[in-house]
Amino acid sequence: YTLNLLAIALELAKTDPAYEDVASKFWEHFLYIAHALNNLGEDDISLWDEGEGFYYDVLHLPGQGSMPMKVRSMVGLVPLFAVETLEPETVELLPGFKRRMEWFIENRPDLTGNVACMRTKGSGERRLLAVVDRERLRRVLRVMLDESEFLSPHGIRAVSRYHREHPYVLHVGGTEHRVDYEPGESSTGLFGGNSNWRGPVWFPVNYLLVEAFARYYKFYGDELKVECPTASG
Repeated sequence: YTLNLLAIALELAKTDPAYEDVASKFWEHFLYIAHALNNLGEDDISLWDEGEGFYYDVLHLPGQGSMPMKVRSMVGLVPLFAVETLEPETVELLPGFKRRMEWFIENRPDLTGNVACMRTKGSGERRLLAVVDRERLRRVLRVMLDESEFLSPHGIRAVSRYHREHPYVLHVGGTEHRVDYEPGESSTGLFGGNSNWRGPVWFPVNYLLVEAFARYYKFYGDELKVECPTASG
């Protein structure tokens, strides 16, 4: 959301300088949101699981601490959507925005450290704004492009195929909550017969992934390569 509005503001600022401040606002909002993903609340809860190389929701229960809810679903791929490139010619046209951006890079490493490649310039001298840095991108793609997980012949599944044999079960307050892999119609009326979030290939989020990878490519070019499918050589 913030990156889309940043891109719109930067475009408008080319002909109306009033939008430079708007662009700076959304750039700063993006930094704070990216920071929160990795340092949420007083306990510095991170949604990134270093051991598994994936993003998970975290359940925080009063007096009981926090626990990752290890459901491998499209939710864990959503951080990949947060990516935008800053074109050098655009930045040079907007001295106010550039000055504010450089100030944050120099003086707020606590915030810019959560954003990929703000100091390193990529293909065409572009800069990359992304929640997922190069190493995490590789690790998430390793899961996403695994045919036993998300990659199907028709696109990316909304839930990993892993959960077909290993449903995720959570007991809270005496109630069992579970996520099963249901690639067609839902087995319960709770989802209205539609199980989009339970496993089928869902067109809109697949399109967002394609759009995001086009932006990653604008920055990394042919220099960054990953196996597809995973473990295929």
